[in-house]
Order: sequence, then structure tokens, then C-alpha cells
Amino acid sequence: MNDTPLAGTAASVPRPRRGTRRVARLLLLLVLGLAAIAAVALALHGLDFAAPVHVVIDGEEVFGGLDLGTLPPAQKVAMSTVVVLALLSALVIVPVALVVGVLALALIVLMIVGLPVLAVLSVAALLLSPLILLAWLLWKAIAS
Repeated sequence: MNDTPLAGTAASVPRPRRGTRRVARLLLLLVLGLAAIAAVALALHGLDFAAPVHVVIDGEEVFGGLDLGTLPPAQKVAMSTVVVLALLSALVIVPVALVVGVLALALIVLMIVGLPVLAVLSVAALLLSPLILLAWLLWKAIAS
């Protein structure tokens, strides 16, 4: 007999290679990142930054007079890129920090509650082991 699969079945459809999927995902992330940068750049372009930015530390002006409205478009795109990267890194760092905190808390609670319970159960098993052995011997004697 012919062992070739029928046309149109699941076995005859070639599956994409794993590397192709990875490249497609990277391209998708690149396009989404560029779209986010473009959206922030357009939002910054439409805003009217009338007041200049002044940085004051301990009552002393460190940096002042930056008027965001007068920046050229390339610098606005660069600024929006920095804003998008900061937001994306915050979207990654905050959940990871929360998961690590919850796992640490669960481990601490397990150690505080679980270890004493384990110690009590092991002492109880040690103290009750003669009774358990007697019950096992009685069961074997009755079963035979």
C-alpha cells in the first residue's frame, strides 16, 4: 500500500519551523514598539508645552529653561522613545517584583507554619510507632 498521507489532511500540511515563529514574533514586537513610539511622538507633537522645564534640587536650580515645545521633531521622537522604553521596562519590572515578593512571602509563611507542623507530626509518628506496628501485626494476623 501507499503510505503517503491524503492531500488536505493534517499530516500533509507542513508545519512552520520554530525559528520562523521566533522571527515573526520579533518582527511583530518591533512593529508594535515602533507604533507605540509613533503614538507617543504624535501625542507629544500635538501638546503645547508652554511652560519651560526647571529642575530644582535643595532650592538650587540645577537645570532650567528647557522648553519642550521648541524641540525639533527628531528630539521629540527620541524623547518619546525614552518614554516608551521606560513604560515597557516598568511593565516588565513591576510584575516580576510582585511575583518575587509573593513567592518570598509564601516561602516565609511555609517555613513559619509548615516546619513546626512537620516537627509535631514527626514526633507524633515516632511516639505512636509502637501502636502502628501493633496494628499492622494484628491486621496481618487476622488476614492470614
